[in-house]
Amino acid sequence: MTRPYSIFITGASSGIGASIAETLCLAGHNVYAFARRKDELQALKDNAAGSSGKLYYSVGSVTNKEDLKKAIENCVDEFGGIDILIPNAGIGYFNPLEMAPLDEWEAMIDVNVTGVLKTLHFALPHLLESKGQIINIGSVAARHVFPNSGVYCATKHAVLALSESLRIEYTDKLAITTINPGAVDTPFIERTQNEKLRNDYKPNFDSGMKPEFIAKAVLQAIEANGKGIYSEVTLRPDRR
Repeated sequence: MTRPYSIFITGASSGIGASIAETLCLAGHNVYAFARRKDELQALKDNAAGSSGKLYYSVGSVTNKEDLKKAIENCVDEFGGIDILIPNAGIGYFNPLEMAPLDEWEAMIDVNVTGVLKTLHFALPHLLESKGQIINIGSVAARHVFPNSGVYCATKHAVLALSESLRIEYTDKLAITTINPGAVDTPFIERTQNEKLRNDYKPNFDSGMKPEFIAKAVLQAIEANGKGIYSEVTLRPDRR
């Protein structure tokens, strides 16, 4: 294994984020998990107990810059720096544009775009110091626009553009990776208030990839250090 890395991840209380955090910790890396739900974060810490990596956490929201600033400072205090940043927190609502409440659009932009930017803002000085890696969690929606999800797709296009900007600006200083998953078997779809679309789309998510599959791709991207950079990876369910 490569040396243990210090990793800061948002949206770590459930789904893809929780699986990434647990997988990396079990692989021997030190993980600082950040999310809104304390009980789930404590359960994550309990599950990682006994692994060779350490896991600490803070409760807060990526929409709150003070929460993020304090959490990143705590991570640096605990681990001595940040080697890997994974701004994973993201939400999505499915709705035709003319039916979608404005607050759904605002929430997706606040979490999926502004939340990523706030996380990056506070972590970037530490990443530049360590010559570290940023792993953005995009989506197949970053490359393909789907019906009833225009704003969500727009937020994931923004994440991909940010990854490209970071790659261009920091070619010799940072490794930049974007993971673009297709449907994953998580509670992601449950947030959708449009009952018909939720019921129509739920089987697609239920038969999707397991979060552990995404987490293993993230681990591979991290442990490729010194051999090459996983620049962009698209993962899709095997529905042969």
